[in-house]
Amino acid sequence: MTALSDARALAWNAVMSASPGPLDLVVESSRVEGAVPHALRGGRLLSNGPGWTHIGGRLAHPFDGHGYVRAFEFQADGSLRLRARFVQTPAYRSEASAQRITHRGLGTNVGDHFWQNLFLRTGPRNVANTTIVRWNGRLLAGWEGGAPYALDADSLETRGEETFGGALSGQATLAHVKHDAARGRLVSCSVAMGPTTTLTFREFDAAGRLVHTRVAKMPSTMFAHDFALTPQWYVLASNPLTLRWGTLAKSMLGGATLLDAIASDARAPGAVYLVPRTEEAPLRTVSLPGRAFVVHYGNAFERDGAVHLDACLFHDFTFGAEFGFQGPHAPLDPRLPDGRAPQRLFRIEVPAGATIGRWRQLAPHGVDFPRVHPDHEGQPTPVLFGATRADPRFSDPFDTVLRVDLADLERPAQVWTPGGGAFVGEPVFVPSPERDADGHVLVVVSDGAAGRSTLVVLDAARLDAGPLAQVPLPLLPYAFHGAWDRPG
Repeated sequence: MTALSDARALAWNAVMSASPGPLDLVVESSRVEGAVPHALRGGRLLSNGPGWTHIGGRLAHPFDGHGYVRAFEFQADGSLRLRARFVQTPAYRSEASAQRITHRGLGTNVGDHFWQNLFLRTGPRNVANTTIVRWNGRLLAGWEGGAPYALDADSLETRGEETFGGALSGQATLAHVKHDAARGRLVSCSVAMGPTTTLTFREFDAAGRLVHTRVAKMPSTMFAHDFALTPQWYVLASNPLTLRWGTLAKSMLGGATLLDAIASDARAPGAVYLVPRTEEAPLRTVSLPGRAFVVHYGNAFERDGAVHLDACLFHDFTFGAEFGFQGPHAPLDPRLPDGRAPQRLFRIEVPAGATIGRWRQLAPHGVDFPRVHPDHEGQPTPVLFGATRADPRFSDPFDTVLRVDLADLERPAQVWTPGGGAFVGEPVFVPSPERDADGHVLVVVSDGAAGRSTLVVLDAARLDAGPLAQVPLPLLPYAFHGAWDRPG
């Protein structure tokens, strides 16, 4: 494997390749710097991400690393219990047994030669490594191209694929789902991509019953990883793609990967799609002031007939530099994402009945992993948190947490940077029951050079004041997404 001598690159590779395996440990309160706030005790932070990427001498693309779910449980005495388990998908069980890559993935092949990737009978590489939510008494670990996997809410043991009674069987369902707290529904989106794209939105009640389905035909090939909703609309950017047909054919013959075969369409103008949620009316296409490509959405809401959408927006996006991936025999290079302009947080406004929208940038930073009050999806909300870089010219890998005041868009963003070359993951907001903008922010800080992680608790209203509590942990692999959970 090609060496990188840069200290930051070495630290990044240590974090991304960390694989401690199943964990059961307790961090006593005497080892916690500061004190865990009483409001958090009895609850837990859940997170999910790739926990095994170096497999049999090959490096899997981080998108294809095996799902590793962690539960950070705050105990009544101020201690913390950490439990971590791999999601026991068929791909994980196969590769754990063989100790090599046996399933092709989004950016990963089984071998270097095309004939090693042909005629595999191993099925799709659903690694359930992207999201984690609680629904209908179980935890759901989501992935980008298939149904989520259900886990026991306490033990984290895998219960099997969750298709919601067959509704998601055989569906390429997005890892991201939405929780409509006002209606008590979990909302999913499945994608069928071709010259046009079909999106199927499904809504499930608290018992897991399918209560609503909406199918929308999009006019072009598009990329979707996330979406937003309001009481009347499903909302997402058009994210037009071009297919490299020669590379796609090569991928089908085992000589390339799916990620090699797609590219954002640099010629297409920016647009937002509004899909009617409550009636079978045509979708609305709304032009934007410039090119736009969105991976993650913060939130959407309606006010006076207008739709407002907060999105981490690229003006140009290049596939292939994710996490600095350079292939199965080279280390990750964290400098690669610096070659593209970062995603900026924008507020997009679509007036009632309009076909042209307007936007404004909400912070000077490159922002991703946007999070808001967990019960405010689809509703106005006062504050948004995200991951960023202290240097606003760049974004990932992230080293700073950001707070944006959505009630006063003129107020400068607050930031907190741990320093020391450490990386930060997605910040999860735990709101106060008394005031929606108050509460706490939880973020895992990873110091690859020192070989340790830290769970940091911040005051949501005073992010820049620094940690209220810091819980020392072994070095954990980088997580993609998480959720706050209070059992019972």
